[in-house]
Amino acid sequence: MAADLFLLVCALLFGLGFRLLFRHLPEERWQFVASLPLKKNHDGSWQGLNLTFYGLFTGLAGGLGVATFILLTASAGVSLVTSLALTLGVLIICLPAAKIIATLVEKNRHGFTVGGASFVGIIIAPIFLWLADKASQHWWDTPLPTLPMLAAMSIAYVMGEGIGRLACISFGCCYGKALHDAPLWAQRMFATLNHVFIGKTKKIAFAGEMEAIKVIPIQAVTCVIYTALALFCCALFFHQLFALAFALSLVGSQLWRVYSETLRADYRGGSTLFSVYQLMALLAALYGVAISIALPSHGDLQPLLAIGLASLWSPGVILALQLITVIMFFFSGTSTITTGELRFGLAADWRSQAGCEQKHKHCAKPAQRNSSPGATTPVPRL
Repeated sequence: MAADLFLLVCALLFGLGFRLLFRHLPEERWQFVASLPLKKNHDGSWQGLNLTFYGLFTGLAGGLGVATFILLTASAGVSLVTSLALTLGVLIICLPAAKIIATLVEKNRHGFTVGGASFVGIIIAPIFLWLADKASQHWWDTPLPTLPMLAAMSIAYVMGEGIGRLACISFGCCYGKALHDAPLWAQRMFATLNHVFIGKTKKIAFAGEMEAIKVIPIQAVTCVIYTALALFCCALFFHQLFALAFALSLVGSQLWRVYSETLRADYRGGSTLFSVYQLMALLAALYGVAISIALPSHGDLQPLLAIGLASLWSPGVILALQLITVIMFFFSGTSTITTGELRFGLAADWRSQAGCEQKHKHCAKPAQRNSSPGATTPVPRL
């Protein structure tokens, strides 16, 4: 009951946040969070390195995904060391894979692909978990709850990717079809709930030439579906339905990816009828079904939310989550597509104040010239 109430509160908070962000992120000012001066130009301006909201939301999504994994695994009795080691191993492989696969499939060396990275993570996670289980049995003579941990990994991935779609809205990537080109049912459904992206540096503008055009808000729809799916599977997890939580989170997310790409207008590499990423998602769904059938159910394990929350509220975990968020922010948020030019100067009121001070100093100079360090003021005689 406590877990269900906790998840309900999380759902309400997500809903309030999404409503605000869906409205403002397509705006032009919500693409860059900062710009760092790197090199001074001959005209006095500086070349800037742009840091994006894409990176900020990607970092937050990664941190929240890892927090979800730790919460679920700790509630199932898995040690923090094991959870963090598995997380680190998966991230070390998946982060570079996001860029490498985007380069190979889309011929885009500036981009990242969550679809490609998730496919690699889905393949390697059971292998990493199998190795961790063997090590745990060898060193501590204690087997790991493999299926609950796989379910926690899958739920954490779905949660992270759902939140990560906010990054796509801020950059204008992974954009949907123009509303006038969409199916009739989509035109009716999204007649008022659509996205209009503004800004020449949004990807939908320079790659899709669809600035200021109403489009299907596919990023927002995916964000809501994935977040709701992750929260629902968390409820299944706390009710000891580990196999169902794993299968539903993995298969549901991958099948939605296969279908949702039919509503997208951005280039995904290869055939427009069935992309490489759709094939990856379909294979991952089949892979997930096979694993959920093969592994033991662990129905006697009772996750405890209080233990999971206590594990999150520890200095080591908080620092680790902050480090993961910062690394992912700089890894994905350092823009190589856009450039920046910075100029610095004094504000108008400070310039006027400085000019006034200079004027007073100039007027005081004659009096200062007549005085000397050793001079004394004469005393008048009575």
